[in-house]
Amino acid sequence: MLQSLERGRRTEIGFMNGYVVERGQEKGVPTPVNAALTAMVREIEVGARPISPDNLKGLLRQGEWSA
Repeated sequence: MLQSLERGRRTEIGFMNGYVVERGQEKGVPTPVNAALTAMVREIEVGARPISPDNLKGLLRQGEWSA
């Protein structure tokens, strides 16, 4: 995925984490970390967020993916 992002290409996030989120929604199983990671990568894809290891720090903060 990093190589795709660095080249300005779309990633496989929808096929990987997005798939988990969709199946979880269908079954009523929360997948907050997968949903947050999918959203974050999509933000990077469109240039709304920089490519940075600091993005993962945000995911690790308590409550970052809740709700």
